[in-house]
Amino acid sequence: MTRIQLILRVRSYTRDFSNSIFREIDITDYLNEAIDRVREVITECEGMVYLTNNSDVPTLLPSQYHYLLSVYAASRCYSQDGNDYKGGDMMNEFESKLNELQTKIDNGDVIITDINGNTITNDNPIDYVDLSAYWNANQFDTEEELGVEGVE
Repeated sequence: MTRIQLILRVRSYTRDFSNSIFREIDITDYLNEAIDRVREVITECEGMVYLTNNSDVPTLLPSQYHYLLSVYAASRCYSQDGNDYKGGDMMNEFESKLNELQTKIDNGDVIITDINGNTITNDNPIDYVDLSAYWNANQFDTEEELGVEGVE
């Protein structure tokens, strides 16, 4: 979907058919906020760029998930308009679907590709902490070794 199609989707979600309630610049800002959130959650999408022109398309995000940007933007519009319940409901939908996408990527069900069709992978290994260094009873000094007397 292009930026203008995403804006029309937001207007549809918010019932702003007269284009008089929400400014296009605000909707565009919210769409770009959604891109920031996608980049934050899905590391494979870190290279996504903001939508500035009407023909811009959210690259890296699979096309079946483009609408999620509109869901996020509609949520922010509702919150701006004081309809926090509807805004929260739509934000929950956005976060739920974004987590669903992350799970599908992790499971290999969805592949993120760049404009040239090259697969983008998350090459950053997860850094684990070896807890045995902290919880190994043999490494803790006893009260006698520390020179501390127990309280009786």
